[in-house]
Amino acid sequence: MTTFDAPATPEVGVADAPIRTTLRRAASAPMAVAALATAAVVTVGLRDPHATGNYPTCPSIALFGVHCPGCGSMRAMHELAHADIAGVFSRNILVPFGLVLLAWAWVAWFDRRLGFSRVPALRPPVPVLHASVVVLVAFAVLRNLPWAPFSGLAP
Repeated sequence: MTTFDAPATPEVGVADAPIRTTLRRAASAPMAVAALATAAVVTVGLRDPHATGNYPTCPSIALFGVHCPGCGSMRAMHELAHADIAGVFSRNILVPFGLVLLAWAWVAWFDRRLGFSRVPALRPPVPVLHASVVVLVAFAVLRNLPWAPFSGLAP
């Protein structure tokens, strides 16, 4: 009677170690950015920016007395941390759109770091970039006008 000797097999997972290490390294930067962003939202969610003295005054307001396009963003993030979507829009109407673009850019970056190209990178044409600058400048001007309906754009 003959015996059958099975070929020696490597330990489970040993062959996958280089792949896991590569994936871990590729994912480390996007995950670090995600962790920092989460920490920032949690911090703003816990420490109310509506209360005077919790955060420094916006330099635009302190130096020039006008609201910049970013004014109200921290309060919008506070509202987002408390799941108040209407509050996000009321603090700065551009924040939700900016968050969607940032999320898309992060997912595309993470996808590329993992070696895929399933999510297209954000590469808007130059006219779109110029239009974005025009929108930001118009928003900055309109939100500083003292009469309705523009006064509602102020944070």
